[in-house]
Amino acid sequence: MDTNILIPVEDARTTPESYASLLRDLQANGHTTHVHEATLADVGRDQDAARRAISLSKLEKYPRIKNGWRTREQLAAHFGEIRNRNDLADVQILSAVADGIVDVLVTEDAGLHSRAHRRNLADRVLTVRQALDFVNGTYARVDYVLKSISRKRCYELNPSDPIFASLQEDYPSFAAWMERCRKSERECWVVEDQESIAALVIFKDEDATETPKGVPGQRVLKLCTFKVSERYRGGRLGEQLLRQAMWAAYDEGYASLYLTVFRKHAALRQLIHAFGFRPVSRQQNGELVYCKTWNRDAPLDAADMAKVRRSYPAWPSIFHDGLIVPVKPGYHDRLFPEASARLANMPGDLFATAWSHGTAERSSPSNSIRKVYLGYTPTKEVRPGTLVAFYRSTDGELGVRSAVAAIGIAERYDHISDYEQAISLIAKRSVYTNEEIDILAGKEGLKALTFLFYGYLSQPLGYPDLEKHRLLAGPPQSFVGLTGEKLGTLTDLILGNLEAA
Repeated sequence: MDTNILIPVEDARTTPESYASLLRDLQANGHTTHVHEATLADVGRDQDAARRAISLSKLEKYPRIKNGWRTREQLAAHFGEIRNRNDLADVQILSAVADGIVDVLVTEDAGLHSRAHRRNLADRVLTVRQALDFVNGTYARVDYVLKSISRKRCYELNPSDPIFASLQEDYPSFAAWMERCRKSERECWVVEDQESIAALVIFKDEDATETPKGVPGQRVLKLCTFKVSERYRGGRLGEQLLRQAMWAAYDEGYASLYLTVFRKHAALRQLIHAFGFRPVSRQQNGELVYCKTWNRDAPLDAADMAKVRRSYPAWPSIFHDGLIVPVKPGYHDRLFPEASARLANMPGDLFATAWSHGTAERSSPSNSIRKVYLGYTPTKEVRPGTLVAFYRSTDGELGVRSAVAAIGIAERYDHISDYEQAISLIAKRSVYTNEEIDILAGKEGLKALTFLFYGYLSQPLGYPDLEKHRLLAGPPQSFVGLTGEKLGTLTDLILGNLEAA
């Protein structure tokens, strides 16, 4: 834990609920929370002697990680420029992460997150919210049931919903602005449970006369409000809403998509940066303007995964490899919870509704854009940029057919040797419980396929379709590779058939 987490927990002020929840959940599940001696040195520089002594005494109860073997010059070479004592503390802490002395660093320091991202350590440096996502996604059964994203007018939302109170804290004029949104019938995307709003995006069409400096285009989509309720910290709803917004902006022909965000919101900035948003200007109130644009005319090669991610959800025009990946029903339903409506063979929506939302387990953390599939396969290599069609195998359940409904593009492929390696690779992306990962990693041959989830086929490809087009010669038991003519056939079947949800 970094200083900015431990001090609010240990000082005399009210402890933020998310911080307390994280420490409680970590302890309950047998994790050890450490403090690095660089953190103690940071606290030791507090000019208030009495406060410094109290803080240091409280931090004594945490096991201590000492500085590693690297000199200052070696730390700079590995982790970036060291300009002052704070930078030195940051790189010393990152050294412990890189060397595997600790599994995860939890910090709200935006600079540390940026440095970790540049050194390929981003998946092991988490904000409090991301750490809670990981802990609850791995260990907990989410005890609420969410509805899918719906598009509404702002006047349909309950103005006393708790989510608006937290928005008022950041924006004192929010209530008056929201009232104008209601009267002007502004639209929004919303995720709700039976009682309240879980996540919300309010959006607006703008033209070139309205957009801030650095945002190009004559027709622009602005995300005015982007908020996930604190209660739903474990469901990756922000990522699901971002996927919805990017799909809408791309499909509806907007030149660009933008939002404004305060520097303190490190988790949101990290998320949007990963998918092509870049800071283009700063507002008078200190908010950064992040903008995403697309070059719709340029060819997009799937092998260039950095460009593919920045261009998401633009569909690549060039693929070099393809895969059909069979997924057992239980895991398929967690990875792709919205697929059920497309795979139900019963009339009406009764079955699909029960299948998607009837249990908490089937509603838990499956909303991310980047997902991880775990499974056993003799396939030794999957190249980044491989087109992946996920085939839901049957288990005899009434009304559910075997078919390809979900589509992704492979980012990386790892051979898993033990539980610790599995956790370090999929900490931010797991839909598997701790017990499941432990069991899976105990058997040889486990692979982790990390992929960008694109969307669902409006017309799923059932087994007869796949057999007819010679993509399958029998129910798949393992990965089925596709190249040449077969790969071309699959891409043709996906074009015009892919949608966000």
